[in-house]
Amino acid sequence: MSEVLNWFTVALAPAYAAYTLAALGNAVIERSGVLNIAIDGFFVLSSAFAYTYAILLSQVLGSGPLATYIAIALTALTTAVFYSLFTTLNTALPVSQGAVGLSFMFAGYGLGAVVGNIGRLVFSIQRVRVDYLGVTGWGSAVAYVLLVAVAILTHLLLYRLRLGVLIRAVGEDPRVVSQVGVNVTHTRFLAGLIGGLAVGLGGALFTLWRIGGWSQGQGLNHGWLAYAISIAGWRYPLLVALVSVFFSSLYVLLPHIQRLGLPIEISMAVPYIVSVAVMVLVSLAPRRGSILAEPRALGREYFREERA
Repeated sequence: MSEVLNWFTVALAPAYAAYTLAALGNAVIERSGVLNIAIDGFFVLSSAFAYTYAILLSQVLGSGPLATYIAIALTALTTAVFYSLFTTLNTALPVSQGAVGLSFMFAGYGLGAVVGNIGRLVFSIQRVRVDYLGVTGWGSAVAYVLLVAVAILTHLLLYRLRLGVLIRAVGEDPRVVSQVGVNVTHTRFLAGLIGGLAVGLGGALFTLWRIGGWSQGQGLNHGWLAYAISIAGWRYPLLVALVSVFFSSLYVLLPHIQRLGLPIEISMAVPYIVSVAVMVLVSLAPRRGSILAEPRALGREYFREERA
């Protein structure tokens, strides 16, 4: 029994890290009132950036963990830049947030394929060795502690710090807060920057820890699982970290679910079927007036003429 538990905790760690970080990033972004339907494209893009950065850095720095760690950091920063652009455009342009989100999502798919194939081309020519993360044992325990710490810090950011208060205020009614001198575009820019860092870290760890490589379309639909985790946790960081345990476990146990005799198409769809069911149940729960309530301005366009 102890061996099974040890295997499960070690196998769960990378999936839990990837999904929890991406879900926490989504919570910050959507608390600012920006509908983050581009998350799957950004997850695919960050997965590709992590691989290509690791290949290029390993070629320069040689094989070793340093190149991998720098690749993770660069991926987080790159994704943050893209996300800050995404949240800014959602605020500055008189365009449906759904249209902007879909555009960025498909752009993320396409750009991810280009970026990932650049890394694969360099690898095929140079045969660069990449040291993927191989965290086991005590390393996994440390990872869980760090992830809980990130969830707590995200909670403190949103509910204790002035920036978090502004982010949530903008998510409730951007027109009102703009009338008292708050720069809505700047606030959402910062929300995108912070949330993008977390999503980028999640995508990087998915490639460099969970998978240990890259292939065409890697990360596809996993961003949606992170989104489902965030919604199921009511975009409340501490609940998000807790709910992520369930969804991450479902993903890790997927090979065993396939052994139940279900058709492969159905067994592969189990995590997504469960995520839809959970989001429907969550949406039915009464939350009005509580800290778990959905931001009132989520998905609503913020036109320039409304700022006067």
